[in-house]
Amino acid sequence: MRRPAFALVLAAASLAAAAADAPRHVEGRLASGATWVFDVPAAWNGKLLLFSHGYARGPENPARNVARNEKDDLLAAGYALAGSSYARPGWAIEDAVPDQLATLDAFAATVGKPTQTYAWGSSMGGLVTIALMEQAPGRFDGALVLCASAGGTVGMMNAALDGAWALRTLAAPDVAPPVLLTSSGAQLRADMAAWQAVLDGQQATPAGRARIALAATLAQVPGWSEQALDAAARQRLLYERFLPATMLPRDEQARRAGGNPSWNTGIDYAALLERSGQAGFVRGLYKAAGVDLAADLARLASAPRVAADAPAVDYMRRFYAPTGKVGAPVLLMQATADPVTLVEMTGDYAGRVRERSGAGMVDEVYLGRVGHCNFAPGEILGALRTLVGRAEGGRWKVEVPGRLDYRPAPFLRHWPD
Repeated sequence: MRRPAFALVLAAASLAAAAADAPRHVEGRLASGATWVFDVPAAWNGKLLLFSHGYARGPENPARNVARNEKDDLLAAGYALAGSSYARPGWAIEDAVPDQLATLDAFAATVGKPTQTYAWGSSMGGLVTIALMEQAPGRFDGALVLCASAGGTVGMMNAALDGAWALRTLAAPDVAPPVLLTSSGAQLRADMAAWQAVLDGQQATPAGRARIALAATLAQVPGWSEQALDAAARQRLLYERFLPATMLPRDEQARRAGGNPSWNTGIDYAALLERSGQAGFVRGLYKAAGVDLAADLARLASAPRVAADAPAVDYMRRFYAPTGKVGAPVLLMQATADPVTLVEMTGDYAGRVRERSGAGMVDEVYLGRVGHCNFAPGEILGALRTLVGRAEGGRWKVEVPGRLDYRPAPFLRHWPD
């Protein structure tokens, strides 16, 4: 009879040990109505990672504390994880910043005060992370900004406007696909189908292909590829990536801002083309097609422009236009061919930080791939080790495999100056 009893004792002890080693998972709600979620490993290293999630159209809006599938790796490394849902879905920077700061307070009250706190986030959440670093510098020891809208809301949406407006003006002035995508539901599907028809029609002729290349260059549609491409293949990439980079949803943004925060009044598109670094490529396509590039640029210069609503611009300045003023180190990580958050915006924000906070306060990691926020767990863990090493050791030593020696072109719609 003793052996079964002894076996039960061993089993109970084994279960207790397993429970003690398991991460602690806690959920709760803020006064704003946002929910939060914490995961804390048994062997917590004292470091807290506050994750800010990206754009969620809703209505589902769960709290998240990791970007994708890296939770187990982060917990195994000893980090505690926290994040909130934000009180409202959509372009929620106005809600996200206070909700994320309140989540830090909830963590301290529920789990305990961390020894170090690092902000991190992806896509729109990367912009939230930038806002947290700039608006509450005393709360964070550093930040990891992933695939972010780092050029700010206005800059990103102005770049998208440039491409759509230029192509419609040159290729389809009598057709009415929107240059500001504020529709939803069936109308959204109809608008996207209209744009695809315009693109397909232009792609069928040499002149149309040249005009797609010009409009895509003005919008900084990503043209990076793992392989060396001739001009025709490069243009084909721009055609394929044009809609993801220019048809960004604005309906919820416009409701929050109370109007249109994008404009191209006063923009010199000939000057933007020269600044892009792609003018020779565009000229070559125009020459091969027998089309006059100067005449097309003149058409853009004389065409009616899109004006912004000043109160909406002011709203988006507050939610959010980055300043580059930070009090702790920031590591930026971006894919070279992200069709949604342009690689040029990452380089632009790094420049802001260097100018206003010092060269040692920022570093960049560029990975040669196509896609939006598709980082592997090992890359995220390496980026966090890099950030923590800089915050605690005072110098940058990048530990992300596959980092490219890459420098983006200038972001053409840098704003504000």
